[in-house]
Amino acid sequence: MTAAGGPAAPIRPLPAALLTALRDEEVVRVTSRDGPHRGTVPMWFAIQPPGILYLFTHAFSRKAERWRRDPWVRLRPPADGPAVEGTVHFVEGPELERVIEMVVERWAMAGATTPEALRRMVAEGSHALLRVEARAGRGGRPTR
Repeated sequence: MTAAGGPAAPIRPLPAALLTALRDEEVVRVTSRDGPHRGTVPMWFAIQPPGILYLFTHAFSRKAERWRRDPWVRLRPPADGPAVEGTVHFVEGPELERVIEMVVERWAMAGATTPEALRRMVAEGSHALLRVEARAGRGGRPTR
């Protein structure tokens, strides 16, 4: 369900070409924008079926603040490879519960050592878990 109470939009998986390029990688390059400016940072990530990428960061970081204003991102492997535009969604509640074990396993070194610790970090607002899916209207097509 959405915040307005209507049915939730279907999640749009990222294209297979990007997922394949990230298969043996530890980080993904994430570009975001702040008005006319763009910046790119490497970030650890996790992928869950059917091709949804998750990021975990401090909730008060500049990138998290940018994503609250403008959820557009471009994902690219650390080496050359396909770039894909995506949309960032902040994860909490039931969605957090569905992926909590994966997040704890992947980001224990970031303080999310138990499900309870992760729930507290997200609820208190110190950290943000983000779902990145293919951008609507792009059909998940890679960009250059």
